[in-house]
Amino acid sequence: MDIGFIYSRKDPRQAKARDFLKKYLKERGVLARVIETEREVTSPTIIINGHTLKDLRQKPREDSPAMFPSIDDIVHMVERQVWCL
Repeated sequence: MDIGFIYSRKDPRQAKARDFLKKYLKERGVLARVIETEREVTSPTIIINGHTLKDLRQKPREDSPAMFPSIDDIVHMVERQVWCL
């Protein structure tokens, strides 16, 4: 499995998502090549086997100002790709 992760290290929420992804893969024994790219971005982008997960909203949700994929979104995409292998 190939995973690309574009994120901003300056944003603690994005760094937390990156750390979660690496820990999740390790704990579950998922063999993946993770390619990290650090950029000044407002929303991280995750690309798994050519499938992109990125928040495309123009305005934040009223109850959650975060403008990027949640941890649950990341988990669902990884699991979906694992089952497709």
